[in-house]
Amino acid sequence: MNRRTGTARVLDAANGNRSRRRALALGGVRARVGALLLVATAVGGGLPAASARAGTDDLAVAFQINVAHSGVQADAALAPPLVRRWQVSLPGAVSYPLIAQGMVYVTIGIPYTAKTMLYALDQSTGSVVWSRSLPYSLLPWANAAYDAGRIFVIASSNPVCCHNSSMNAYDAATGAPLWTTELYGSFMFSSAPTAANGVVYTGGAGDGSTVYAVDEVTGALLANHSVLGGDHSSPALSDTGVFVSYACNQAFGFSQRALAPLWHYSTDCYGGGGRTVVYANGRVYTRDFYGNLILDAATGNLLGSFTSGPYVTAAAPAIDQNNIVMLTWPTFSPDSTTLDSQSLTDGSTNWTFTGDGQLDTAPIVLSTPTGEFVVEGSSTGMLYALDATTGAVVWSTNVGAAIPPPNEQGVGQPQTGLGAGQGLLVVPAGNTVTAYGADLTAPTITAPATITIRTASASGAAASYAVTASDPDDTATVSCSPASGSTFPVGTTTVSCTATDTAANTANASFDIAVNLDTTAPTIAVPATITAKATSANSAAVSYDVTASDPDDAATVGCFPLSGSTFPVGTTTVNCTATDTLGNTSTASFLAVVSATNAKCMLSDYPITRGALVLKNANLAGCYLPAANLSGANATNANFTGAYLVGANLSSANLSQAQMQRSVLSNANLSAAKLNLAVLTGASLTGATLTGVTWAQTTCPDGTNSNNDGGTCTGHLG
Repeated sequence: MNRRTGTARVLDAANGNRSRRRALALGGVRARVGALLLVATAVGGGLPAASARAGTDDLAVAFQINVAHSGVQADAALAPPLVRRWQVSLPGAVSYPLIAQGMVYVTIGIPYTAKTMLYALDQSTGSVVWSRSLPYSLLPWANAAYDAGRIFVIASSNPVCCHNSSMNAYDAATGAPLWTTELYGSFMFSSAPTAANGVVYTGGAGDGSTVYAVDEVTGALLANHSVLGGDHSSPALSDTGVFVSYACNQAFGFSQRALAPLWHYSTDCYGGGGRTVVYANGRVYTRDFYGNLILDAATGNLLGSFTSGPYVTAAAPAIDQNNIVMLTWPTFSPDSTTLDSQSLTDGSTNWTFTGDGQLDTAPIVLSTPTGEFVVEGSSTGMLYALDATTGAVVWSTNVGAAIPPPNEQGVGQPQTGLGAGQGLLVVPAGNTVTAYGADLTAPTITAPATITIRTASASGAAASYAVTASDPDDTATVSCSPASGSTFPVGTTTVSCTATDTAANTANASFDIAVNLDTTAPTIAVPATITAKATSANSAAVSYDVTASDPDDAATVGCFPLSGSTFPVGTTTVNCTATDTLGNTSTASFLAVVSATNAKCMLSDYPITRGALVLKNANLAGCYLPAANLSGANATNANFTGAYLVGANLSSANLSQAQMQRSVLSNANLSAAKLNLAVLTGASLTGATLTGVTWAQTTCPDGTNSNNDGGTCTGHLG
């Protein structure tokens, strides 16, 4: 650093006496507002305080978003939480972004080359809309500004000759070159341009350290003015003023367009280097190893300082109307950074934040209808959004690459930093550009097709269903009405569902649940009477097939005795029940008749005498003889045990001493039959005609003897 004898005129606020003292030596002025007032050398007529112009329509037009470099962006669409919209990789280190006209503009410097490029990326997708190689690069440094549909780029220097560099203008929509202007008098450019009101401003250093004003439309040099420094100070603009500051806090105020000197805050040294100042609330905020000053934008007078003690401000602060947010590190521990928020009113600390201990970007402030949020990046790739009032983390993410600090000490790569505007938060990280925005993507909701259920109840039925939702950005929850598991009435009910993600985006779906009343019993099919011959002395295994059908659903069948069971000699009724899924039932039955092993059941095999069958001593046990004609038959001592004789004609038959246990004689005609000494235990005579029957010593169906019952079994038929 070159040092020259230099002084600033100092007014002692206590006694009003003027004295000459060294200004801003190490440990110099750190006074709060009102404690000490330094008066800068007034070169011009002074500048009234005015608010910084930050562009219109929430654009990002320069380093730290706006032409004042205040780092504040008002954008209703940027309230956290945010989601990644896109990420692209470019062939070099990426600058701070410009955001305008539906595009994101960045410059890049390709390492180990002198090549720099300008890219226009689509705001929606990140795809390259156009790109241009930039001329006149001695080093891979180039930065840009935006205004009125044009992009203005300054490169480090002309590598060929002439101690100059060129400023270039491009059409923001197409990338078409508009003009090139050579800026003579300086051979190294490291101050990013700033453009407003038809004029582009930048500064250069070298043989002649100079601030330049260039016409945005024609590229004509409108004015230039020498300064002490010229490095790394992108001009900050108010509505009418231009402000820069270089090594040793050599700060300058100029009028716009003509660069008429307004004031120069001078100290006792100067040299190479500088840092971009911030204009906010009628004040200019400088940063330097010898102090971080607050100057009156109209006069250049010292109003105070920001940060105190053994700390320096590592990056440009973000300043709104009430607070200043700054990244600081202890003088002797540059690897330990802290983000601080202080009140502009009294300098009190609102909060501090250390994050992961590697914070390194210039902070920016997002002003939204739901509040203000401070955004800060880290060399670990972490990105934080903090509540500007409390400092609490409201959202964080990792961009996937180290987020570098602003480079205000060299030209090995473009000046970088965070940017925000037009609904995007844009984060350069190495050779990547990542864009975040509000989560505007509705979740995807998946609902079933119409669900049909049946019920046997007129009150309806309970129905369960599953509706799911997914979201590419976060989680989503689903609510439906009526809820799963509810009882739905008979008929069709529409279920309405809404999926909601954490950003309150919603998606809707609906489906029907149809409840059908089903009181129809299934149809059951049973076989006709099954006859079988006993395979042992008393029984036979009988198998059968019974089926059921239902017009609405399936039905199951149960029978007893089971198919394949052992059936005794005689007649067994098999009872079956068919049941559908709702419990509707139908019943049916059939007979299984098992004849004895030695039974002779074919009546045609027996002789006939005088027109009547001769069945004396015949074995008809278990025979199936429905409606058989045994009228007048001689069946004494015949064995009819278990025989099936429903509807048979046994009138006038001689059944004396016949064995008729468990025989089935329902609706049979036994009129005038002789049942003397016959055994009818367990026989069924329902509906049988018994007129004129002889009951001598007959064992009645209920087991009693007819002789004990007045010579008849009437009344004892079981």
